[in-house]
Amino acid sequence: MKFRKIDDKLSMRRPLWETERLRSFDEEPEPDFELSECLFDGLQWTGGHGDGSLDQSLLRSVDFSGTVLSPFEIVDVTVERSMLANARWERATARRLEITDSQLVGWQAQFALAQDVYIADCRADFAGISIGTAKGPVVFERCRFMNATFLGDLSRTVFIDCAFPGADFSRVSNAKGCDLRRAELSGINGLMSLRGALITADQAVEIAGELATAAGFKLA
Repeated sequence: MKFRKIDDKLSMRRPLWETERLRSFDEEPEPDFELSECLFDGLQWTGGHGDGSLDQSLLRSVDFSGTVLSPFEIVDVTVERSMLANARWERATARRLEITDSQLVGWQAQFALAQDVYIADCRADFAGISIGTAKGPVVFERCRFMNATFLGDLSRTVFIDCAFPGADFSRVSNAKGCDLRRAELSGINGLMSLRGALITADQAVEIAGELATAAGFKLA
């Protein structure tokens, strides 16, 4: 088992696949697919529809823009330098998933279950991310979420060097333990739904006015 160290206290399991076992897959998947140990390199599958499962695979420089996957199980998968703009993952189960250096503008990800999910260096403006149940760490690092929407259970979520201009957290159901201490909090909507999240004293001072407004105070 491979691990990614997030900080001195937190580590998470990484996708487990072996390069020498991957077989090149260069055609659009069938509508009902069960794929394992595949290498998708440069594949374009835009505006498609499907349901199924993908495990122990690498997606590199793919374009799955506008593709709808429902339901979808994704386990032990790495996604690198890819396009998921305006794609939809519905009723998704994700375990040991990494997405890096990718375009996630307008991505709608509805995770019924998320465990050991790492998303880094991605632009996710106007994305919608919903987590039904989080059983392991969900980490976002160096991502931008302008006008994005977050829903559901963020209790196991860590945000590192992320920015949220205009992002909406008002439909978060559980933020207890959510780690926002290394994120930029200005511009967030729905701050009151983040009760129980971890922030620093300096952050509290920086967003004091926004918190007061969210709590119903009138600043004079």
